[in-house]
Amino acid sequence: MLSDRDLFDSITNTALEGCDVNVSTRQNAIWNAACVLMADVLRSYDPFTRERLLRGLEAEMRESIAHLDELLRPPPRNPFKPK
Repeated sequence: MLSDRDLFDSITNTALEGCDVNVSTRQNAIWNAACVLMADVLRSYDPFTRERLLRGLEAEMRESIAHLDELLRPPPRNPFKPK
């Protein structure tokens, strides 16, 4: 069995390879797969915990968007660094 980190990497890499690293070209398929996986995970929780997790999902997604924007932004050019 894979570790949590290895499983995450495997899922992410498979999705990226499947769309040639252009998520927007296959966004519906990736969205649907993510929803199915999340729904299956949420089914395993009791109703109270499931609702708590669903209510926190919006904030977590907004944080993830901001973090991805930060990660994908090119680093600032250092004028003192030789080319």
